[in-house]
Amino acid sequence: MRALQDRTILLGITGGIAAYKAGYVARGLRKAGANVRVVMTDAATKFVGPVTFEALTENPVGTDADFFHTGGGVSHVEIARASDLIVIAPCTATTLARLANGFADNLLSAVVLASRAPVLLVPSMHTQMWQSHAVQSNLARLDPARFRVMPPEAGDLASGDVGPGRFPEPDDILERAAATLGPRDLEGVTIVVTAGPTREPMDPVRLITNPSTGRMGIEIARAAQVRGARVRLVLGPTEVPPPRPFDAGSMAVSRVTTTDQMLEATRAALPGANALVMAAAPADQRPAAVRPAKSRKRDLPTTLGLEATPDILATLRPALAGLVVMGFAAETDDVEASGRRKLEEKGLDLLFANPVGGDQGFGDRPNEGFLIARDRETQVVMARSKADLADLLLDRLAERLPACGGTTA
Repeated sequence: MRALQDRTILLGITGGIAAYKAGYVARGLRKAGANVRVVMTDAATKFVGPVTFEALTENPVGTDADFFHTGGGVSHVEIARASDLIVIAPCTATTLARLANGFADNLLSAVVLASRAPVLLVPSMHTQMWQSHAVQSNLARLDPARFRVMPPEAGDLASGDVGPGRFPEPDDILERAAATLGPRDLEGVTIVVTAGPTREPMDPVRLITNPSTGRMGIEIARAAQVRGARVRLVLGPTEVPPPRPFDAGSMAVSRVTTTDQMLEATRAALPGANALVMAAAPADQRPAAVRPAKSRKRDLPTTLGLEATPDILATLRPALAGLVVMGFAAETDDVEASGRRKLEEKGLDLLFANPVGGDQGFGDRPNEGFLIARDRETQVVMARSKADLADLLLDRLAERLPACGGTTA
């Protein structure tokens, strides 16, 4: 969430049952490094008290009681001037109508009119309200150059009904906020990302795999979508959920299990792509024979015959002409030298080599290592979160993409 760092975000909260979930959004924005100001409508304060958000943001909360005051300033103008981004979550049908028709009859709507900052709306309401002609007409009246609308999720509603209208997950709102505020330097670029392990079966219940969780590749896919890229994610078996698509085509996910399946899914994803990021950890070997039924413990072999799985990069190399290709190398020793050899052997443009083992490498642990390129000095990368590392790697990838003003040297 680099785009949110040190920015002032106004979080507008309106009077819906999902108002309590705005607390998670406020906390997430703070964790991403943003300065968060909150303005609540009078109806919102009936669901959650302002003191909750004062505690979460360490800032005073604006309410309709502050719309006119004697403090020597104009509250809605002061708040508007300070805001880099306005996020209204939840946004009720009433507030949507105010914004669509230019009303300024409460503090929040007046701030929006007085500000030039982009606005992200997160509507949340009953399905029939969301689908009504009035609400859809008001959505159509909003200026698309300034307003971004994050459609509600479908699912169980507070009324007991089921349908679109649910408040989205707070992490998804943060991603949309970052995309609204941050650079769209990968717009027009299609990136194929592989992530996660593969599993090679020995019988229906036993397999060969590795500790990869897929988190690094998933963070790269997430950051690329935030920066405007169209992402095709080939994802091995992992419990880490992939990013939700912003719209049709922004995030296509192909789930695979074996290395053969990952090879074919990656091959299918390549046409029209500009870059390939091989962040997956496919198994190098598989059992030479797969038993059709579960082997009893007493019948397990003491020696397991193995054969090599396909080398995905080597197999696809003829199809990679013109693409910027980044690989990864997880090493336990001679990390930089081993990474350099792999870059040369695989014909890669970029490679991130990182130490693994103990508390390093896998899962949500920070990553450190060496960013190696064919034509420049190796960059030493100090320990950082996988989300921060994803943005750094995409910076270097973008430098080589002609669509981003870079070169394919």
